[in-house]
Amino acid sequence: MTKIFVPGHISGFWYVIESDDILRTGSLGAGLIIEPGLIIEYLDVDECKVVYNNAEIDLKTYRDGHEMADVPCKAIKVSSPYELGVGYGASAGVTIGGLYFSLSSAGIKATWNKVGEYAHSAEVLNKTGYGDVLTEIYGGGLELRISPGAPGIGAIDKVPVSRDIRVITIRRRKYSTIEMFRRYGEKIKVYGPEAYNKFLEDPSIEKFGEVSHWFSRMTGMMSRSYESKIKSVLKNEIRRGSVIDFFVKKSLLVIISDESGYLDVCNSLSNLGTPLVFTLNFSGCRILY
Repeated sequence: MTKIFVPGHISGFWYVIESDDILRTGSLGAGLIIEPGLIIEYLDVDECKVVYNNAEIDLKTYRDGHEMADVPCKAIKVSSPYELGVGYGASAGVTIGGLYFSLSSAGIKATWNKVGEYAHSAEVLNKTGYGDVLTEIYGGGLELRISPGAPGIGAIDKVPVSRDIRVITIRRRKYSTIEMFRRYGEKIKVYGPEAYNKFLEDPSIEKFGEVSHWFSRMTGMMSRSYESKIKSVLKNEIRRGSVIDFFVKKSLLVIISDESGYLDVCNSLSNLGTPLVFTLNFSGCRILY
């Protein structure tokens, strides 16, 4: 049976660009596109539902995406290494995969851009994401959003980066994207454009880590006390050069490491939670047979 793979996406810094046209609303920023990601498969049952890691969930973006596409909503099963709603762009991935199956079932041979239009619109409508659909469809490892909007309207550039990079995450607490913007929205508006311009001066994985660290501290997502705590926990790995940098995005602590040192980083972090390790994804969404 056909399955869909959708990578995860972790933004390091961003700011929202609003438009009267929902397809042109989006964000400018940069982020890491990661795998493993979501594996999505069609369930042959006559109902609209999402089974996420064996638990049935109610995902409004999924239902809204189907309403926008004007196709019957189908049931899907999602296998994922991470939770929904903590900063990996999972709601976008679920909606992308489900819409692909539903459009196909309705006899519509849609391109990824067309699937992305509906998924992006649903994400923006629900304020759950402004760049995840665009980046997850295109892939690219370290992406730079250079034009806001849905796939086919928005655009990304890809920053050259080694495949040896490892991305290590630990979930701290869980709160919605809406809550994130309520807490930090005004500071994101102020520091997002500044972070974006800083990164343009030297687009690289090192600069991405540095600017993301700065952005998460300036917006308040990473307090100075938490910053000091992580520096203390990882002092040996930082000294050896195993840590490129770290930052906090929404509910996630994110550490950028390399292939040679990431296991030491994971060991040092183990008292803070369960580390998840990812590689960079360069292909975007793809069909698995």
